[in-house]
Amino acid sequence: MQGFRHVLPMVVRFRDIDALGHVNNAVFFTYLETARVDYMLREILRTQRMAPTDVGLILAQIACQFKAPIYYGQKVEVGTRVVEMRNSSFIIQQQIEADGQMAARSDSVVVCYDYPSGKSVPIPDEFRARVKAFEGMPE
Repeated sequence: MQGFRHVLPMVVRFRDIDALGHVNNAVFFTYLETARVDYMLREILRTQRMAPTDVGLILAQIACQFKAPIYYGQKVEVGTRVVEMRNSSFIIQQQIEADGQMAARSDSVVVCYDYPSGKSVPIPDEFRARVKAFEGMPE
């Protein structure tokens, strides 16, 4: 998938299909979430799960443009990339392809969050550096 350093293959399960015979639009968000979490754990945090001491991440906003239906049996991949780093949040772009054709495009805002204080916090320097290094962003 061009332009994405992180691509996660997805399996279309029979339960993902709705009465009209294609993947239900709500399931697209599950595919996006699965890929977004995999991106964070595998590429940025480099672990299998988040520890209580890790930076808290909250999905603050998400939008999805549905471009084409996905059917059972298709090869599905989700590309994920960070395209902008702000003070306490960052922008993630994702793309879902089915058999190599774009099925959906998504933009989301993720906020770094301190759960004990209940407030957003600046992106930690190490986290920011890992994202920039992985994505090839300038310092």
